[in-house]
Amino acid sequence: MLRLGRFALIRHIVLPGALPQALVGLRQSLGVAWLALIVAEQINANNGLGFMINDAREFLRTDIVVLGLLVYALLGLGTDAIVRFLERRALAWRRGFLGR
Repeated sequence: MLRLGRFALIRHIVLPGALPQALVGLRQSLGVAWLALIVAEQINANNGLGFMINDAREFLRTDIVVLGLLVYALLGLGTDAIVRFLERRALAWRRGFLGR
């Protein structure tokens, strides 16, 4: 119907149709990945941020615990901001996309 080849069909029809859902999936999977990393570091780590937070918790160093949680929060917000930037760039063609 459109007289497009296989590559052009994928590039102009399939990819733009699937890109919004793929980027939402990327945002959600990055959130789950950060959560899994935090849990894994809290349970069984010999070094790293989770170990530092656990060690500080045992010695009642609340300031270090809060600092570690802030670092986790900033890393999560940073990765989310990167994916939202990619969404704004990749979906600029989409009518009604605000990208805020």
